[in-house]
Amino acid sequence: MSTMMKAMRFVGDLDDEFYSDERQRDVWNEASAVALQSILWAAFVSAAILPWVAGRTGAWISLALLIVALLGSVITIAYANRRDVDVYLLSNYNRPRVVISIALYLVAAVGIIARLKFDSYQESSTWVGALIGGIVGGGLAIAGVKLHQQRGKRREEAEELL
Repeated sequence: MSTMMKAMRFVGDLDDEFYSDERQRDVWNEASAVALQSILWAAFVSAAILPWVAGRTGAWISLALLIVALLGSVITIAYANRRDVDVYLLSNYNRPRVVISIALYLVAAVGIIARLKFDSYQESSTWVGALIGGIVGGGLAIAGVKLHQQRGKRREEAEELL
């Protein structure tokens, strides 16, 4: 078992006797999923509001919230991947909750950039470049995920034919 998996087992307390009962484990896993999603929604809503109502200080807090949300998401996806569950293959991005969360994220990003903008042309052009790079990078990431999903579906279809 890798160091990462050992650390995740420790963090999640996965060796506890509590997990020996299947129903308890399933209910707890569902409750944990609801909690994670609730925390992500709270972070996105707060990050979208704070720069606009609390100025520069709110923008810095929003940035920290988005970084923490990203870190939690990356850990979740990495753990699932290590357990042979491809989250990208199974995800459906054409759902209202995904569109709303992306919109909140973008409102937060615009607010952060607007509040943390700099006075000189060189500094502001760096932020504009970062925003454009983020949009292009996000678009490429979405395209990459879609391509990965299509390849996975084709692989499954080929395996079914065998």
